[in-house]
Amino acid sequence: MAKDLRKLEAKLSREQIAAARLLAINNFLPRNPSEGEQGRLTLDEIAEQAGCSVSALYKWRHHNRDFIRYTNELSADAFMSHLPQIMEKHLDMTIKGQGSMKGIELFYKFGGLLIDRQEITTDDASSAQSLEDRLARLKERAESLSTEGDA
Repeated sequence: MAKDLRKLEAKLSREQIAAARLLAINNFLPRNPSEGEQGRLTLDEIAEQAGCSVSALYKWRHHNRDFIRYTNELSADAFMSHLPQIMEKHLDMTIKGQGSMKGIELFYKFGGLLIDRQEITTDDASSAQSLEDRLARLKERAESLSTEGDA
């Protein structure tokens, strides 16, 4: 993953990298911060801190695939950085036997820690038959149906 990020960084300007980093963490900041706590930035503030115009930021966010992929990768990393808190909550809920585990399950699936697997096994006797045997039986059945239709 770090290799992919470096490849994407090589395609981006310094301003784009700075803007992507700010955008990636911005949604994880509180909407209504407590005193002394940093809240979410506006797009104007992100553009200013990254050293670009708001219109350039808009174009990158909506039309530059490398910028979008880079921002998404950074956002996924920021999201997964909460794994220790999720695991703590999971353990607490398991011990207490309370609450819904759906959100935790989705978090694990996103991070690749939980994979749904379904195995389907069939015990079909016809699958053991050779193709020639099955074809011969079908021909016999077709012939018997055509002779019945003639009678």
